[in-house]
Amino acid sequence: MANSVRGGGPNAADIGLALYQTLRTNGSAVPAKAAAALGLTEAEAEVGWRELEELGLIRPGETADVVDAVEPDTALIELLARQRASLRRQRDELTSMVSAAESLMERYRPAVMRENAEIEVELVTKDHRRRQFLRDFDATITETASWMHPGPLPSSEVLAGSLTADNELIARGIKVRAIYGQSINSAPRQRKYLSDLTAAGVEVRLAPQVPFDLLMADTHSALVLANPDEPSGPAVVIRGPALVRSYVAMYEDCWLRSVPYSPNQPIGIEADSELTEQHRTTMRLLANGLTDERIARKLGVSLRTVSRLVSEIMRYLEADSRFQAGVLAAAHGLI
Repeated sequence: MANSVRGGGPNAADIGLALYQTLRTNGSAVPAKAAAALGLTEAEAEVGWRELEELGLIRPGETADVVDAVEPDTALIELLARQRASLRRQRDELTSMVSAAESLMERYRPAVMRENAEIEVELVTKDHRRRQFLRDFDATITETASWMHPGPLPSSEVLAGSLTADNELIARGIKVRAIYGQSINSAPRQRKYLSDLTAAGVEVRLAPQVPFDLLMADTHSALVLANPDEPSGPAVVIRGPALVRSYVAMYEDCWLRSVPYSPNQPIGIEADSELTEQHRTTMRLLANGLTDERIARKLGVSLRTVSRLVSEIMRYLEADSRFQAGVLAAAHGLI
């Protein structure tokens, strides 16, 4: 046996078979002794024993130092059983993986996609698209319509249409709020519009400074100007609470800093009162094209004070705009 194993250069199959036949012939054996009986080196014997172990043809004997041979049919049955167990594990893993993939695709991914789909930003450059948005805007409001406007007011025709839309919202039970700059309350036409809004049920407040035009439907949609310095320029439509919430927070801050409008409230200096030197200085600076910020620095007062002075001047002159106030002031020799 030893000669047949070693004679032609042993390979794993020859060595394994020789060891197996030894066990079948002699019964239980100590691996090292069985290998020595065949004249195998330690390395050669290791290769053979590994093959027999992988094929399931040996198993531990009655004592820890010996091994027994296993019938090939028994080894085959056990091999098939292990394979079936392995396939069941693979099936279970595959089932688990498919279930996880379905959960990701059908539950979690759509949820994220819906969340992203609820966020939309659109640049509106055409007037007809802006009008369409305003119609859709009113239709989607369920609780609150909020806007703010720094001024000046648009044409009487536009104001009449806006007032009609506000009345329709209020008739539906919608809460309507508006913030205007204090300068809006500076001329008869403007004061009449604010009074009409209040009479319709709109909550109107005046603020010293209104940052930009903003229109909001509840907390889900907003319309802002792409460039606050261009009232007739492109507008940005924003949809989705994730984006609109920031505008809501800013609006609420402006609301708290503003004061309620009352048609009967004092509007500043009376028509028969004299302008103070501070008023006249403000008019001259306005006529020279200075901004409120620069006027405030020149006079050493706050922006709120400058806004009040400008509003009082416009009321005194019954002007609808700063430009008209400048023309009237020059015509009356006040600057």
